[in-house]
Amino acid sequence: MSVKKITSLLVAVILVFSLFGTASAALPGYGEELQNAPSNTPTVTFADVPNTHWANKYISEMASRKVLEGYPDGKFRPENQVSRAEFATIIVKASGLQAKKVNYSSFSDVKPTDWYSPYIEAVKDYMTGYRTADGSYIFNPTAPALREDITVALVKLKGYDVARLANRSIIEAMFKDYAGISEAAKDYVAVAVENGLVSGYQDESFRPQASITRAEAATLLWRAYQYGNDNKGVGGGNQTTTTTPTPPVTQPTTPATNPSTPSQPQQPSQAAKFSVDTLVGGMGQGDVDGPVSIAKINAVDSMVLDKEDNIFFLDQSKNKIRKFNKSNGRVETFKSVDSQFDGSFSKDGKVVYYDHNDFRAKKLTYSYANNRLYLLGFSFSNPWTDQIFELTSSAVSLSTYGLNNRQDYNYRFFRIDNNNNFIYGRGGNWTDSFIYSAAIGSESQLLASEKDATGVTFSRYDNVNDRPLDVITADNNLYVLDTGNRTLTKIQLFPRKVETVVSFDNLTFNSVTAYNGMFYVSSGSTIYELNLNGKLSTFIAGKDLTYNDGNPINKISQLSFDSNGNVIVYDDDNKAIRRINL
Repeated sequence: MSVKKITSLLVAVILVFSLFGTASAALPGYGEELQNAPSNTPTVTFADVPNTHWANKYISEMASRKVLEGYPDGKFRPENQVSRAEFATIIVKASGLQAKKVNYSSFSDVKPTDWYSPYIEAVKDYMTGYRTADGSYIFNPTAPALREDITVALVKLKGYDVARLANRSIIEAMFKDYAGISEAAKDYVAVAVENGLVSGYQDESFRPQASITRAEAATLLWRAYQYGNDNKGVGGGNQTTTTTPTPPVTQPTTPATNPSTPSQPQQPSQAAKFSVDTLVGGMGQGDVDGPVSIAKINAVDSMVLDKEDNIFFLDQSKNKIRKFNKSNGRVETFKSVDSQFDGSFSKDGKVVYYDHNDFRAKKLTYSYANNRLYLLGFSFSNPWTDQIFELTSSAVSLSTYGLNNRQDYNYRFFRIDNNNNFIYGRGGNWTDSFIYSAAIGSESQLLASEKDATGVTFSRYDNVNDRPLDVITADNNLYVLDTGNRTLTKIQLFPRKVETVVSFDNLTFNSVTAYNGMFYVSSGSTIYELNLNGKLSTFIAGKDLTYNDGNPINKISQLSFDSNGNVIVYDDDNKAIRRINL
């Protein structure tokens, strides 16, 4: 594909966009834009946009679609500069995205009460923010919208596969200011040029850091959605084109699961790209509550979500549970282990007292059946006991206990099964491996033991390198996935039979979660799906992640799902809880 000789009919200050090309068409020549102006007679006019104005028809068309508006004095002010907040608003109105009132902002310089906050939240996957030197994530709403910003947004909105289509050599030859295009934007600019989305100026420049005017914005939006092979209309217009969906990852049949659990996660296509948002943290290590713009994370040793997608996370070193409150975008200390955890229980006619000073919090779990949060830990009072507490905003109550004569506090997993019973595992270092079960409100009972061959041997655990485990109960079977020995084991409960389903010799796993009859395990930034027959498939490849704040994930340390099927992960390198948007 050769680059056309530049033959521009535009003055140098006009932004030039052409969207009638496709990936197989010739590159856009300068000046072609004027050949495709709206043919309709303008129905909306402005005092300062005469018929002779080069953008008259574009402005009228966009105004009639209510994508752009004039001012109360009847003027449009076509040469006014467009800010990033204004362009976010334009994108929402032009593309059909939904702007909804928000209770918190993803950006430290955007208040939820700002008029543009709903629009910025709606386009944050298309117009990325900036990470400042002090770790803050900002949007710069009043700064001018730049040509490269707009190009990136259009390519993302139109859904082009940048990783597959980008050919930087084309724009390197075409634009003498190629080096001035931000590194993160070059692939997008290359795809935009190849597909006729953008061209440059008659002096062979692209001017990536140049701002745009309201007239130019009207032009590019009309062209971006009037032409092109995508499924987005303009301003509620009735253009409808279809796209061919990419084939989904093959999903094996799964056993019946608890109907009160969230829906199955959305199944990503193999060719898809997935944006990553930072929900909490990302500004260095710390134990700081408050709005997400200042909140910091010290550690996340266990993490669960409730029905409203509030995130609860345990910091073992602080012996406390913190909460990301989705409704207001704040991080708060939900519970610290204090006198609320004092109490007693009766065992064999004797009263056993326990003191919060002796309690160590270890694992969290959540019941969708009764919308309750539970905390597993141990007390080294005499006698040592396993303890499970039910936590609400106003109270702490002992739900289950179990005597622990082995003085082993290596808790490997903690779940509520399909019958709403607790199930947890302990051991794998100083002692043998044991699995316990208990109904809510009753004493825990030994369910399986490595010692008598009724259970499975857990991989070695140490305080530096946790080897996560998780379990799934299905019918009469208990499935245990141990990321330390990389083995899925099936325990048939009645009659007892223990067998290895599958082992993985060549993979190292960092985290695991059980979700709706499947295991999801991470290795680096890649997430795999494992069914109970031992079939492992890639759920999300790390190379397909794009980062809205520019900070990559090297290793996923905790893994869960929200109610929409998006993946919630803890990124310990960045001390951040993040969402992979599916």
